Amino acid sequence: MKLLTAAQIKQWDQYTITHKPISSLLLMEHAASLCASHIHNLWLKNSGVWNRVDVFCGTGNNGGDGLVIARLLHQQNIPVRVFVVATSNQVTNECSINLERLKSETSITTITLSSENVLPELSNDALIIDALLGIGLNKPVEGFMATVISHINHSKAQVVAIDVPSGFPADIHNLNWMNEGAIIHAWLTLTFQLPKITFLLADAYQYVGDFEVLYIGLMPAYLASIQTNFYYTRLSDIKLIYKPRLKFSHKGTYGHALLIGGSFGKIGAAVLSSKAALRAGCGLLTAFLPKVGYTIMQTAMPEVMVITDDELYEIRNFPDTNLYQAIGVGPGLGTHPLTQSAFIKWVQQVNQPILIDADGINIIANHLQSGASFNFPPNCILTPHPKEFDRLAGVSMNASDRLTKQMQFAQKHKSVVVLKGAHTTIALPNGEVHVNCSGNAMLATAGSGDVLTGIILSLLAQGYNLSEAAIASVFFHGACADYIKNQKQATLIASDISDVLPKVINTVLDY
Repeated sequence: MKLLTAAQIKQWDQYTITHKPISSLLLMEHAASLCASHIHNLWLKNSGVWNRVDVFCGTGNNGGDGLVIARLLHQQNIPVRVFVVATSNQVTNECSINLERLKSETSITTITLSSENVLPELSNDALIIDALLGIGLNKPVEGFMATVISHINHSKAQVVAIDVPSGFPADIHNLNWMNEGAIIHAWLTLTFQLPKITFLLADAYQYVGDFEVLYIGLMPAYLASIQTNFYYTRLSDIKLIYKPRLKFSHKGTYGHALLIGGSFGKIGAAVLSSKAALRAGCGLLTAFLPKVGYTIMQTAMPEVMVITDDELYEIRNFPDTNLYQAIGVGPGLGTHPLTQSAFIKWVQQVNQPILIDADGINIIANHLQSGASFNFPPNCILTPHPKEFDRLAGVSMNASDRLTKQMQFAQKHKSVVVLKGAHTTIALPNGEVHVNCSGNAMLATAGSGDVLTGIILSLLAQGYNLSEAAIASVFFHGACADYIKNQKQATLIASDISDVLPKVINTVLDY
């Protein structure tokens, strides 16, 4: 799914109005009715929690949405108050028409707020609907509107934002607003047609809360024609990537992978990666470990072939890679000085698809910080978490800054960079960014990243290209956590992910 800028979304609205054809009023009515239905369901689900709904409307089209929502909720016998915040004389036609309709069709008390008014008392047992400002905002919120937003935030009431939380930027290049202007802190955001790019960054959660995408019927022809560098990965995208297994095939068909990792006390990381690689379907897997890992791996994973370094506790002599279709390196590797120097020399000569994770990334970061030159292998995937990426590319001020650096790093070094997080972002050398939709907080557990390494390595060995392997693996990794959560489990351990992986692949793809 493509992700669009605020300007592109507004153009999509206009395209639909022109070509469907549908009036802007009817499109607003349809979008707002979906919101009202969702809020009505929340009201029923939370019976007794809220005693009324307070709807705060601006004078633009976002305010028009709020006025329609208020009218429709009133028709469902929900107690509603409406506050129209007038900070200028500019009122859109759609907002004006819906305000008159609200007044003529309902008995709702509508109060206009301006800087001369005392702000209304807000109770914690009310549900607040934020329809003050939409995606057309082009600067941080100041003045009386900022006062109203602050007043809502201080009420501690739960807030449902319509399309975007008021004051929150829909475009990445405006994320510096988060430190400059007032922004609604929403409990839930009901957004239209597509997630906004900014919703998917870690910094956004305190403002956006959870979000639901409501499909309002904008014409798909526009989306097909528009150019973007940002994509939101969904199940339908994975179905286009995944390759079903062939009837007349054998283990060689699905590739021979090499996993390099482990050190004293950290052999488990290599075991987790190896298990995930085989569960994800590669035909053969060899693990290269220090000697201390031999018995552990052979016992834990008899399906894995094992070769070892001459060293007992860490790897200092990296292997020849000619026999393998793909390589994964880093889990549990450690950063012994001799491991580091040997790794830097070895990795720059690898030509097969290679995934570098964990201590492999830390070693490269140390090398780059020393000012030494380094050439990334030509077919490379990096899988850092935020702290590892900051070591690699420099400390970031916020998630937006880190995403920009991630994109620049991928393009500069012609590598795929998988930045792990709640919405893992995958930056490609061509400038594209793919944001993952699957997964939940249960993935925040020791060894989860090692499992992801194994899944990506497996898909690389099976012949997927770098971007396909990264995008599909991240999705499957998250989908496993979603599957486990749906089994009413509150937590997981990393090996649980591998255990359910074949079932999840089968389930989500109807394979």
